[in-house]
Amino acid sequence: MSSLFGLLRRKPLPGAKPAAAPALPAWAQPLFVSELAPRVEDAGEVLVWAIRDDPSTAVISEQFEAKAGDYHQRYAASDHFEKLFRNGLAGTGIAVAERPLILDLGSGSGVNSVVPCMRLFPGARTIATDLSGELLSILAGYLRASGETEQVVCVQMDAMSNHVAEAAFDLVTGASILHHLERPQDGLSAAARALRPGGHAIFFEPFDGYGVMRLAYERILSEARLRGDPLDPLVERVLGAMVIDAAARTEPDPTTAAFKALDDKWLFSRERITAMATQAGFAQVRFVPHNDGPNLYQLIAPIQLRLATGRSDLSLPDWAMDILKSFDAALPPAFKRVAMMEGTIVLTK
Repeated sequence: MSSLFGLLRRKPLPGAKPAAAPALPAWAQPLFVSELAPRVEDAGEVLVWAIRDDPSTAVISEQFEAKAGDYHQRYAASDHFEKLFRNGLAGTGIAVAERPLILDLGSGSGVNSVVPCMRLFPGARTIATDLSGELLSILAGYLRASGETEQVVCVQMDAMSNHVAEAAFDLVTGASILHHLERPQDGLSAAARALRPGGHAIFFEPFDGYGVMRLAYERILSEARLRGDPLDPLVERVLGAMVIDAAARTEPDPTTAAFKALDDKWLFSRERITAMATQAGFAQVRFVPHNDGPNLYQLIAPIQLRLATGRSDLSLPDWAMDILKSFDAALPPAFKRVAMMEGTIVLTK
């Protein structure tokens, strides 16, 4: 089987009749106002399209590429995001059109959004967009292996651009995309522009409820110094970095060089999202928190340590866990739902 990376277009044999130019599926053709050209082809099939004469592009790391073909491992995470979509739909009561046309912003390899929506909305047809043709190649390979190539068209493009037709889609999705943008209002405007009246947009994003973890970590770091009971050096560095990260992303100044250098740029407030969405033209803005359990902060800290270090053997001492327990005891689930750390944003045009 041909690699998904570095694929070369097949050259016809001498004297052979030129193959017909590839065409988008009929359902996708009216959804674009710009001309598309093949970006990645294999065995006469277009895996990824691109906007002709548009230089928008991005690359992925060698580490990411090395695991590209491990579909079972990679797409197992889609179960989690499917649950988030289901909870968002149930928590707001919105009704998505039957066999919807979906525009996915910043699809990546499709794990977080495209694949869950394929499961949730039978007959859906999706335009998957990303700056990275390589990531879209991973998605295209998965779709071909699953026999779903007619339902999803992968297009390398800037999702914030105006290459798609206005008021053409029933649903716009974006999993962890807005907080990477210098101007998240551009993402909301792109979604509103693409949606039909009454259509919906669903985004998964981090929120400023992470400020509670910042306070807890600051107290743990101070307590370690007061006790003369130092934390594991790696744990101390991770907690310190998380304090700095939460501070930098809470109401940041987008004009600074430090902000522009951040990959994850925002911890949103409900107020900021509501204001930006209203300005973009959405009639209704709703939020569905992801976590509100009685032991939330005690559960989050070990997860953050593992994600930050890749190690499962690191832990906080008992006295540090008692501090997190005190935060959990002081802040009930109702507060945690308001001061959410992660949430689903559901917008209706």
